[in-house]
Amino acid sequence: MMQHVTYYMIILMVILAGCRDPKVVQKMDGNLKAELKQLHETGHLDERIPILFRINEKFTDMHREVLEQKGVKISAHIGDLYTATVPANKVYDIAKFRFVDYVQGQKNFKTQRADSTQFIP
Repeated sequence: MMQHVTYYMIILMVILAGCRDPKVVQKMDGNLKAELKQLHETGHLDERIPILFRINEKFTDMHREVLEQKGVKISAHIGDLYTATVPANKVYDIAKFRFVDYVQGQKNFKTQRADSTQFIP
């Protein structure tokens, strides 16, 4: 009986370990991963969150359509950097795309003067 339980525990651990591709997880900012974990624990993964992502090839209509199918709403872009909102449960899917190099969560900035901002950790 104990052998069966151990066997099933090992299979479960292998399945769970294989659910997240390490290369994809490396594309995600540590703060974003922590935010996603918190949203998961509180049952709010359906909430839209702001993200910034970098792409590694020319952005085309095909890219836009694929991202829109995942619920991404692009707000702005400068060069290869894009800001968007996305359902929290789709962030991992966005990081899986080969054309996406990096995904990070929102950074908070506070205005100090009219011509500067300060990062708030």
